[in-house]
Amino acid sequence: MRIRMKKKLLLFGLMVLVISTLTGCNSAGKYGKDGKKYFSQGKYEEAADSFVKAINQNPNRTDYYIDYGLTLTALGRYEDAITQFDEAYRDKDIVIIKKNNKKLLRGKGIAYFYSRQYEKALEQFELALQIRELSELNRDILYYKGSSLRAIGSYDLAAEAYSTILSEEKKHVPALLERAYCYRILGDDENSLKDYEQVTSLEPDNYDGYFGKYSVLLECGRETDGVETLEQAAAIGGETLEDRFNQAKLHYYQGDIETALTELEESYSEGFSEAYLYVGEIYRKKKNYPKAVYYYEAFLSEEKDPGLAVYNQLGYCLMKQGNHIKAIEYLDTGLAMSPTGAMKGLKKNEIIAYEGMGEFATALEKLREYLKVYPQDSKAAREKAFLETRTEVKESREGEER
Repeated sequence: MRIRMKKKLLLFGLMVLVISTLTGCNSAGKYGKDGKKYFSQGKYEEAADSFVKAINQNPNRTDYYIDYGLTLTALGRYEDAITQFDEAYRDKDIVIIKKNNKKLLRGKGIAYFYSRQYEKALEQFELALQIRELSELNRDILYYKGSSLRAIGSYDLAAEAYSTILSEEKKHVPALLERAYCYRILGDDENSLKDYEQVTSLEPDNYDGYFGKYSVLLECGRETDGVETLEQAAAIGGETLEDRFNQAKLHYYQGDIETALTELEESYSEGFSEAYLYVGEIYRKKKNYPKAVYYYEAFLSEEKDPGLAVYNQLGYCLMKQGNHIKAIEYLDTGLAMSPTGAMKGLKKNEIIAYEGMGEFATALEKLREYLKVYPQDSKAAREKAFLETRTEVKESREGEER
């Protein structure tokens, strides 16, 4: 549930900032107030219309531009949002202007984040954090910063961003969950487990803490402890749509695939886009690769920060279908985002894809690079000897043809 929870937090951050501008704005016009009301109700088109009218009546109110920009972001109109933030920015060393600039930079960063321009988002978040005013926004900005760093594969720096949040608020569960995931990707299982265990201690009914802990235990070869962790998660229960989605994930982890499939299909129809990932996993295990690819790609189209595993799984399924070129595209995308500790599976599948295309020289080159990082992989060493033979044979034939 990590992805959906983060999306809720990010959207909540948008709403809080828009609504908070009511404070200290006694002279705000009716249209501005209406816009804030509509935004809080999730009526973004109506909110946008109201903010446009407010700006037209009083183009000197920076808060209208901020609110309008955030509303456009909620509508997915990211370039238009950025234009509004730029329109209102003022380069002056005055307290009220610096406060507004911090909100503008944060808003612009969010627009870049949701449009997947993560490097540009990071630039805005860094500039916002340099402004000392409105320090109460720093936690939210750091959370976005961590999300952006994760999206470009900088898991070590993302963990630092979450650690900064936790240095001020040690029991901030969302930051603990995100840092735990970063540690896991970086191969720091000990610290990842510590964070997940702190989450389950602080919030015993938090499914994400148990699922994260289960994944780390499994990677450490502690299957029995993993089963016990799932049993603890099963005791949570719950009747909300979110609870039912978590129970579907629980059934998936417990191996009750058919029950999980039915429940997951209900979940994505209710707006839980992460369910697409799990349905893709089920069809991959069933060896129904076309369906698996369909659901993995549906998941990617919905999520701004999908994680690394889906790229490896897509590459694998596409290779099984014989589509090696597209497989390599996804694997390369995953590799570009991966820290060294998470690259092994992606690199191996990339080598297999090049072999499948008959490009043995490229496969051999990739395999040699792989063995420099993972020299203990005896199976890969045997494959290297095989590829060297294939490459020599091909070069010999080409020489004869010439």
